[in-house]
Amino acid sequence: MSIVVKNLSISFDKDTLISELNFEIKNGEVAILIGESGAGKSSLLNVIAGLKKPDCGSIQLNGKVICDLQSNLDPHERNIGYVFQDFALFPHINAEKNIRFSENSNSKKFFDKYTTELKLKKHLNKMPNELSGGQQQRVSIARALMMSPELLILDEPFSNLDKETATGAQNLIKEYIELFNIPCLIVTHDTDQTNSFKISHIIKI
Repeated sequence: MSIVVKNLSISFDKDTLISELNFEIKNGEVAILIGESGAGKSSLLNVIAGLKKPDCGSIQLNGKVICDLQSNLDPHERNIGYVFQDFALFPHINAEKNIRFSENSNSKKFFDKYTTELKLKKHLNKMPNELSGGQQQRVSIARALMMSPELLILDEPFSNLDKETATGAQNLIKEYIELFNIPCLIVTHDTDQTNSFKISHIIKI
Protein backbone atom coordinates (compact mmCIF):
# COMPACT_ATOMS: atom_id res chain seq x y z
CA MET A 1 0.00 0.00 0.00
CA SER A 2 1.11 3.59 -0.55
CA ILE A 3 0.23 7.08 -1.66
CA VAL A 4 -0.16 7.30 -5.44
CA VAL A 5 -0.39 10.64 -7.25
CA LYS A 6 -1.49 10.50 -10.89
CA ASN A 7 -1.50 13.29 -13.48
CA LEU A 8 -1.90 15.97 -10.82
CA SER A 9 -2.02 19.59 -11.95
CA ILE A 10 -2.21 22.60 -9.61
CA SER A 11 -2.55 26.28 -10.38
CA PHE A 12 -2.60 29.52 -8.40
CA ASP A 13 -4.23 32.69 -9.72
CA LYS A 14 -4.51 31.03 -13.14
CA ASP A 15 -0.77 30.34 -13.22
CA THR A 16 0.14 26.65 -13.48
CA LEU A 17 2.42 25.60 -10.65
CA ILE A 18 2.50 21.84 -11.21
CA SER A 19 1.54 20.02 -14.40
CA GLU A 20 0.69 16.31 -14.63
CA LEU A 21 2.79 15.21 -11.68
CA ASN A 22 3.09 11.47 -11.05
CA PHE A 23 4.73 9.65 -8.16
CA GLU A 24 4.25 6.85 -5.67
CA ILE A 25 5.60 6.51 -2.14
CA LYS A 26 5.19 3.02 -0.73
CA ASN A 27 4.49 2.30 2.91
CA GLY A 28 7.68 2.48 4.94
CA GLU A 29 9.37 4.77 2.41
CA VAL A 30 10.50 8.38 2.82
CA ALA A 31 10.63 10.66 -0.22
CA ILE A 32 11.95 14.21 -0.46
CA LEU A 33 10.18 16.93 -2.44
CA ILE A 34 12.44 19.67 -3.78
CA GLY A 35 11.95 22.65 -6.06
CA GLU A 36 12.61 26.35 -6.43
CA SER A 37 10.84 28.84 -4.18
CA GLY A 38 7.33 29.34 -5.54
CA ALA A 39 7.38 26.07 -7.50
CA GLY A 40 4.33 24.78 -5.64
CA LYS A 41 5.77 22.50 -2.96
CA SER A 42 3.52 23.73 -0.15
CA SER A 43 0.56 23.86 -2.56
CA LEU A 44 1.12 20.18 -3.34
CA LEU A 45 1.12 19.29 0.36
CA ASN A 46 -2.08 21.31 0.81
CA VAL A 47 -3.72 19.39 -2.03
CA ILE A 48 -2.65 16.05 -0.54
CA ALA A 49 -3.99 17.16 2.86
CA GLY A 50 -7.31 18.28 1.35
CA LEU A 51 -6.86 22.00 2.05
CA LYS A 52 -6.72 22.89 -1.65
CA LYS A 53 -8.28 21.34 -4.75
CA PRO A 54 -6.17 20.41 -7.77
CA ASP A 55 -7.11 21.32 -11.33
CA CYS A 56 -7.03 17.68 -12.35
CA GLY A 57 -5.56 14.32 -11.44
CA SER A 58 -6.08 11.88 -8.60
CA ILE A 59 -4.58 10.83 -5.28
CA GLN A 60 -4.96 7.41 -3.67
CA LEU A 61 -3.92 6.56 -0.12
CA ASN A 62 -3.72 2.87 0.76
CA GLY A 63 -5.94 2.01 -2.16
CA LYS A 64 -8.62 4.58 -1.28
CA VAL A 65 -9.29 7.50 -3.60
CA ILE A 66 -9.03 10.67 -1.53
CA CYS A 67 -9.11 13.07 -4.47
CA ASP A 68 -10.17 12.90 -8.10
CA LEU A 69 -12.57 14.67 -10.46
CA GLN A 70 -15.58 13.01 -8.80
CA SER A 71 -14.67 13.22 -5.13
CA ASN A 72 -12.52 15.21 -2.73
CA LEU A 73 -12.42 13.97 0.86
CA ASP A 74 -12.37 16.57 3.62
CA PRO A 75 -9.07 16.89 5.53
CA HIS A 76 -10.43 15.16 8.66
CA GLU A 77 -11.40 12.14 6.56
CA ARG A 78 -7.91 11.59 5.16
CA ASN A 79 -6.00 10.79 8.37
CA ILE A 80 -2.86 12.58 7.23
CA GLY A 81 -0.36 14.00 9.71
CA TYR A 82 0.73 17.42 8.46
CA VAL A 83 3.60 19.46 9.91
CA PHE A 84 3.15 22.95 8.46
CA GLN A 85 6.07 25.24 7.68
CA ASP A 86 4.46 27.93 9.86
CA PHE A 87 3.48 25.35 12.55
CA ALA A 88 -0.28 26.23 12.45
CA LEU A 89 -0.75 25.78 16.20
CA PHE A 90 -4.03 26.82 17.80
CA PRO A 91 -3.13 30.11 19.55
CA HIS A 92 -5.82 29.91 22.26
CA ILE A 93 -4.73 26.58 23.82
CA ASN A 94 -1.45 25.53 25.42
CA ALA A 95 1.17 23.19 23.98
CA GLU A 96 -0.24 20.07 25.64
CA LYS A 97 -3.75 20.70 24.36
CA ASN A 98 -2.37 21.39 20.89
CA ILE A 99 -0.58 18.05 20.94
CA ARG A 100 -3.57 16.18 22.34
CA PHE A 101 -6.00 17.82 19.90
CA SER A 102 -5.67 14.90 17.50
CA GLU A 103 -5.20 12.24 20.19
CA ASN A 104 -7.05 8.95 19.78
CA SER A 105 -7.27 5.63 21.58
CA ASN A 106 -4.30 4.27 19.63
CA SER A 107 -1.98 7.22 20.25
CA LYS A 108 -2.85 8.10 23.86
CA LYS A 109 -0.19 5.76 25.24
CA PHE A 110 2.52 7.49 23.16
CA PHE A 111 2.04 11.01 24.56
CA ASP A 112 4.81 10.69 27.17
CA LYS A 113 7.20 9.14 24.65
CA TYR A 114 6.68 11.82 22.01
CA THR A 115 6.88 14.76 24.41
CA THR A 116 9.95 13.33 26.14
CA GLU A 117 11.88 12.57 22.97
CA LEU A 118 10.98 15.96 21.50
CA LYS A 119 12.11 17.67 24.72
CA LEU A 120 8.73 19.28 25.36
CA LYS A 121 8.02 18.22 28.95
CA LYS A 122 8.97 21.61 30.41
CA HIS A 123 6.90 23.51 27.88
CA LEU A 124 3.51 21.75 27.93
CA ASN A 125 1.74 24.49 29.90
CA LYS A 126 3.01 27.30 27.68
CA MET A 127 0.85 29.04 25.11
CA PRO A 128 2.14 29.04 21.51
CA ASN A 129 3.20 32.70 21.72
CA GLU A 130 5.42 31.78 24.68
CA LEU A 131 7.28 29.13 22.68
CA SER A 132 10.32 29.62 20.46
CA GLY A 133 10.11 28.71 16.79
CA GLY A 134 11.90 25.42 17.46
CA GLN A 135 9.57 24.55 20.32
CA GLN A 136 6.51 25.29 18.17
CA GLN A 137 7.96 23.10 15.45
CA ARG A 138 8.36 20.20 17.90
CA VAL A 139 4.80 20.67 19.18
CA SER A 140 3.60 20.49 15.57
CA ILE A 141 5.55 17.24 15.01
CA ALA A 142 4.11 15.70 18.19
CA ARG A 143 0.58 16.72 17.19
CA ALA A 144 0.98 15.10 13.76
CA LEU A 145 2.18 11.83 15.29
CA MET A 146 -0.67 11.81 17.82
CA MET A 147 -3.12 11.48 14.92
CA SER A 148 -1.89 7.93 14.26
CA PRO A 149 -1.68 9.03 10.62
CA GLU A 150 -1.60 6.79 7.55
CA LEU A 151 0.69 9.32 5.86
CA LEU A 152 3.09 12.01 7.11
CA ILE A 153 3.67 15.17 5.06
CA LEU A 154 6.29 17.49 6.50
CA ASP A 155 6.98 21.02 5.25
CA GLU A 156 10.50 22.11 6.28
CA PRO A 157 10.03 20.25 9.59
CA PHE A 158 13.55 20.72 10.97
CA SER A 159 14.41 24.24 9.78
CA ASN A 160 14.15 25.81 13.25
CA LEU A 161 15.95 23.05 15.15
CA ASP A 162 19.59 22.79 16.12
CA LYS A 163 21.49 19.74 14.85
CA GLU A 164 21.06 17.62 17.99
CA THR A 165 17.34 18.35 18.37
CA ALA A 166 16.75 17.85 14.64
CA THR A 167 18.45 14.45 14.77
CA GLY A 168 16.29 13.43 17.72
CA ALA A 169 13.11 14.52 15.91
CA GLN A 170 14.19 12.68 12.76
CA ASN A 171 14.88 9.50 14.69
CA LEU A 172 11.43 9.65 16.32
CA ILE A 173 9.70 10.16 12.97
CA LYS A 174 11.79 7.40 11.41
CA GLU A 175 10.80 5.06 14.25
CA TYR A 176 7.12 5.89 13.72
CA ILE A 177 7.33 5.29 9.95
CA GLU A 178 8.97 1.91 10.48
CA LEU A 179 6.69 0.84 13.35
CA PHE A 180 3.42 1.68 11.60
CA ASN A 181 4.66 1.12 8.03
CA ILE A 182 3.43 4.37 6.48
CA PRO A 183 4.73 6.60 3.67
CA CYS A 184 6.29 9.99 4.34
CA LEU A 185 6.87 13.02 2.10
CA ILE A 186 9.26 15.74 3.25
CA VAL A 187 9.70 19.19 1.73
CA THR A 188 13.17 20.53 2.39
CA HIS A 189 15.57 23.08 0.93
CA ASP A 190 18.50 21.35 2.64
CA THR A 191 18.82 17.60 2.15
CA ASP A 192 21.45 17.51 4.91
CA GLN A 193 18.54 18.00 7.33
CA THR A 194 17.23 14.54 6.43
CA ASN A 195 20.42 12.54 6.94
CA SER A 196 18.79 10.27 9.52
CA PHE A 197 16.36 8.90 6.93
CA LYS A 198 16.93 6.33 4.22
CA ILE A 199 15.49 8.30 1.30
CA SER A 200 13.68 6.13 -1.26
CA HIS A 201 13.61 8.80 -3.96
CA ILE A 202 13.60 12.52 -4.66
CA ILE A 203 10.63 14.22 -6.32
CA LYS A 204 11.50 17.37 -8.25
CA ILE A 205 8.95 20.00 -9.24
